[in-house]
Amino acid sequence: MINFQNLSKEDFLSQYWQKKPLVFRKALPDFVNPLSGDELAGLALEEEVESRLVIHTPEKKPYWHLKRGPFHERDFTQLPPSHWTLLVQGVDRFIPEVAALLEHFNWLPHWRIDDVMISYAVEQGSVGPHYDHYDVFLFQAQGRRKWLLTSKHCEIENYLPNVELRIMDKFLVEEEFILEAGDMLYLPPHIAHHGISQSSDCMTYSFGYRSYQSLELWESFGEYLAENSLHHELFHDPDWSNLKGSGELPEEAIHEAKRVLQNILDDEERLRHWFGCFVTRLDQQAEELLPLPNEETDDLSLFLSELENSPGLTRNSLCRFAYQIEKDEMLTLFINGCGWNTEGVSAKLIKLIADKQFVPLTELTPYLNNKDNQLFLYELWELQWIDCGVVSGV
Repeated sequence: MINFQNLSKEDFLSQYWQKKPLVFRKALPDFVNPLSGDELAGLALEEEVESRLVIHTPEKKPYWHLKRGPFHERDFTQLPPSHWTLLVQGVDRFIPEVAALLEHFNWLPHWRIDDVMISYAVEQGSVGPHYDHYDVFLFQAQGRRKWLLTSKHCEIENYLPNVELRIMDKFLVEEEFILEAGDMLYLPPHIAHHGISQSSDCMTYSFGYRSYQSLELWESFGEYLAENSLHHELFHDPDWSNLKGSGELPEEAIHEAKRVLQNILDDEERLRHWFGCFVTRLDQQAEELLPLPNEETDDLSLFLSELENSPGLTRNSLCRFAYQIEKDEMLTLFINGCGWNTEGVSAKLIKLIADKQFVPLTELTPYLNNKDNQLFLYELWELQWIDCGVVSGV
């Protein structure tokens, strides 16, 4: 759990979340870095890992240079002694111990998490001043970093033209912080920030949260309606007797179009189901990395035996689980972009699996005498979306 110090979790959510920045000193007191700089560079050599190198040449134009991975070992031997940063995206998808760190944030919805990006920078390494559209916690895993913040000029017109990176032109510093190892900075959307390494081994973990733009919501909802052949209501013509000419588009026609669209939005059951699918959908990389179902699986009894002799169940870090609590306290479950049939399954068991990355056997045992509960867990295990065992760091 994050060390909120003199602030409560509720105070943070009401006063800071999506409102203003906050520095947490000694945020994760028991943190042990699961990854060295060399190991991070090793990940950047892999084809399936998204990585970037940003090199800053403050005295020579162009000032900012971007290289995309996968890299070769020689790329790292040719780097200058200062002013460069390596960024590796989605490290939680490859290193279970990094994914386990997300448990420190389980007081926020898990389905809102995007990924964990890790940056490694030498002295004066930076990716330049920029702003994001999402919430992020920037944890200083090792070394020191200076952060400059501003809420001014956070608009697309303020980005430098003809630069691959998003670098702000005007950057009027309003706040400045130095983060030591163990400190963490929370940033809401549209707070511009410029992080500059103050050490030769600066490593920062970025716990990023998804943002949803209105157009993205509309497109997804439209696709959902089309795929499920829903809502075929026809547009009904208004009374044309007062038409001023054949080219006129009267207000009544616009109101009719709005009525048809509103009827779709008023279908509460469909809207809820779509949103559950939408927020748990996987991106392309996660889908490609998701393991294939076991072809030669043990039968149910052997699975239960394995489970009962294990520490508990660990959820695959690629998977997204979410549930909606219905009026009768039953749960509607969504996994990886799909609604899930949980008829007969204990709501408390569903909640356990969806809420926790690791569920100890002691918490599972009360539910293992029910056949529907057994089959529910067995199906997820066959898909390799849960596994018997525990990840270090959970």
